[in-house]
Amino acid sequence: MKGLELKEKRENLGLTQKEFADLIGKSGRTIITWEQSEVLSASQVVIVQSIFDKYENTSDENFHFNESSTEYKNAQAIWVEYDGFMLVPLITQRAQAGYLNNWDDQEYLAELPKIPWEVDKEYKGKYLTFEVSGDSMESDNESYDSIFEGDILLCREIQRQHWKNKLHINKWDFVIVHRDHGILAKRIIKHDVDKGLLTLHSLNSYYEDINVSMNDLIAIFNIIDVKRKRKRR
Repeated sequence: MKGLELKEKRENLGLTQKEFADLIGKSGRTIITWEQSEVLSASQVVIVQSIFDKYENTSDENFHFNESSTEYKNAQAIWVEYDGFMLVPLITQRAQAGYLNNWDDQEYLAELPKIPWEVDKEYKGKYLTFEVSGDSMESDNESYDSIFEGDILLCREIQRQHWKNKLHINKWDFVIVHRDHGILAKRIIKHDVDKGLLTLHSLNSYYEDINVSMNDLIAIFNIIDVKRKRKRR
């Protein structure tokens, strides 16, 4: 998407730059910069297109934008006055190293771009989205479970006090944030509660299973949903 196209679509929807900026948790200056850009980045396109898709499918009388009632500078996933819709901080591939260094810095988290996500109700807990890097979760038989590079994962954090209980490894796949290995999308095939060990499995048979100590983990997230660009591979 080009910056000029962004500007035209925003104007066609009757949104000012400030209104659009508030919707995605950015400053008006950011929108000016994006609209002057030759081409938007992939992560920027995901953010703005989600707004356009949702807005274009919603009548004006059902869309309630109230700038004063919503605080967009927030380190957590936040709700907009828009049924079935929340904005979640996005960790792009390029931002992953920064997240590892600043995962507990609320100011850093508050400055992350926010991605709109359609949900059926307001969910409790801490949510982040991660852009997938690598092919370790691409199944050899291209099954439904595959996770591809560039996919955007909606993830809910498992609070540390729950790590001592057996994780629901048969229900979810996971994003594991490891101090040395980085951010990993994996399937957990074994959780040794007594020893605090996880066995991480990749759907791509090229990668071997790895065992990690939970003492070396920064965070564990359930993968709740996936956004994927529709393109032929």
